[in-house]
Amino acid sequence: TTSAMAKSTAAATPLIVALGSYQALKQTKVIDQVIKLSKSSAPNILDVHSDNLEFDSAAFVDKECIVKQCNPNDWHKFKAWADVIIYRTDQGDVPSHEELINAIHNGTVLCAVPRILHLLGEDIVPSDTAIIEGHDQTKIDNLVNANKRVIAIEELAAFVIVGENAMTIGGEGGSTCHVYTQDESGESITGPLPTTWNEPIPIEEILQFPMPATASHLDALEEHVDTDFVIADDVLPMAALDEECTDNAEEVFPKIVACGRTETLQMQAIVDKVVELSGADLPKVLYVGTASFDRTDRYNVCTKKF
Repeated sequence: TTSAMAKSTAAATPLIVALGSYQALKQTKVIDQVIKLSKSSAPNILDVHSDNLEFDSAAFVDKECIVKQCNPNDWHKFKAWADVIIYRTDQGDVPSHEELINAIHNGTVLCAVPRILHLLGEDIVPSDTAIIEGHDQTKIDNLVNANKRVIAIEELAAFVIVGENAMTIGGEGGSTCHVYTQDESGESITGPLPTTWNEPIPIEEILQFPMPATASHLDALEEHVDTDFVIADDVLPMAALDEECTDNAEEVFPKIVACGRTETLQMQAIVDKVVELSGADLPKVLYVGTASFDRTDRYNVCTKKF
């Protein structure tokens, strides 16, 4: 077939969709990403499964994909046919795992839970990194204490790996992935990954996501945002108020605009209300923020309307 010929002509970047659970394959965004990675509008789907693991292939069939099913001992018979392998097994080992690795490196997309990926060697998951399904805090703490960097995938989310790059596909209810690592003092820190990226970014950058932003991070952001960032510690001495505060005879009430999210400040009605509450026609606006690892220019998002 054309797809088989394309896969055999050149070594391909590994394409992997790590699932928080097999329920993630019911999510339209996850299915669309699997099809996109296959580079076929209707890829051949091979479902490798154990008898006691159910899978509804209707969502792929609705996309005009052809779906075949087999048991873990026979999957290699179909490897030349498959554009996508969904590997679902509760067995402790992966039969013919070397052939599975070869299939991945020949352009076949692999969908599996992380414990399957860890059986395939360090070229798939680095030894200092653990990718896990679910959100077992005890398991996460044990891994972090063992100096592992952890990516935890919630049940309905997926973590898409494209060679050395990756991105999160969010599921219903705000499902996402979380990164756990240690800071310089050895304390465990964590942060949820955004689900708004359109393209994968370097995994090493993702693993630093929970770390506080420092000056060294700004260079990495420069190509993604328009704002000229400066380091707060350098600016604070120059930002002293021009006038000293004096006691006001009138009682002053706190004025607060609580936003559901930063994008709210793109709404003209909200900006008008903030200006009104300031009591000035042209109020001085102080933006307090940090470099944003979600690769959006938060400064411009929040201040453009002002």
